[in-house]
Amino acid sequence: MHWIFAFGIFVSLLFVFVISYKNKPSQGPNRFGKTASPVGFTTAVRRFFTGYFDFAGRASRTEFWYAMLFYVLLLFVLGLLNLPDIIVSILLVVTMIPFFSVTARRLHDTNRSGWYQLVSWFMPVGTIVALFWFNEPPSD
Repeated sequence: MHWIFAFGIFVSLLFVFVISYKNKPSQGPNRFGKTASPVGFTTAVRRFFTGYFDFAGRASRTEFWYAMLFYVLLLFVLGLLNLPDIIVSILLVVTMIPFFSVTARRLHDTNRSGWYQLVSWFMPVGTIVALFWFNEPPSD
C-alpha cells in the first residue's frame, strides 16, 4: 500500500517538472532579475513579511538564512508558549506563504525555478539536495 503512495508522489513530482520545463523562463544572465545583496537580520525579517506574495526576484543567502532563523525561532517560541492549537495553526498558515516565497526567491538567486523547492519535501535525499542549493552562491 505504501508503494502506491510513493508512486503517486513520484508521478506528481514528474508532472510538476514537465510542466515547469515547458513553461521555463528565459535562459541566460539575469533571467530572474539582478543579483540580491546581503542584508541583516531585521531587514530579512521585514522582507519576509513585506514580500508576502512576491515569488519573483531574488533573495540573497543572508536574507534566506536569516528568514529561516526567524521562522525556527518563531516555531520554538510557539512551542514554549503552549498556546491553543487553533492559534498555532493560524500563525503557521499565515507564515507559510512568505516561507514559500522567500524559498522561491532564494532558488531564483541560484538561477533555478522556484518550483524546485518541491524537492525539499522528499526526505532525506531531497532535503539534503535542497540545502546544497540554498547555500550556493548567486549565479547569473
